[in-house]
Amino acid sequence: MRHKQLHQLLRVASHLMDQAAAEVHATDLGPVDENIQRIGRALIEVIEVQRQIYAAQPELQPKTLAATSRESDANRLFTQFTMEALELEDAGNPEAAREKYTQFIGLSPSYPHREIARAEIRRLS
Repeated sequence: MRHKQLHQLLRVASHLMDQAAAEVHATDLGPVDENIQRIGRALIEVIEVQRQIYAAQPELQPKTLAATSRESDANRLFTQFTMEALELEDAGNPEAAREKYTQFIGLSPSYPHREIARAEIRRLS
C-alpha cells in the first residue's frame, strides 16, 4: 500500500513540475533554458523513482505508459547516459558530456532518444 501512496504523490509532482516548466517559459523567467533544464533534471529523478515503483509493483504502471521490453531497455539506457552527461556538465566538462551523448547515439536503437541526444550535443556546443 505504501508504494501506491508514493506513486500517487510522484504522479502529482511530475505533473506540477511539467506545468512549472511551461510557466518558466511563459513568464520568460531567465535564464529560461537553464531553469527549464533544472526542472527537467528534477523530473528525471522523479521518473527514476517511479520506474523503481513499477518494477516493484507493475500493476501501478499506467497502461498508457506500459512499454515493451525494448522500449524499457531504451529508456533505461537513455536515463543512464543522460544522468552521466548531466554530471559531467555540472562538473564543468561539457566536452565530456557531448562525448557521452555521442556514445549514446552509437548504442541506442531508439530514434527519439537519439534525437534528444543530438539536441543536447547542439546545446552544449
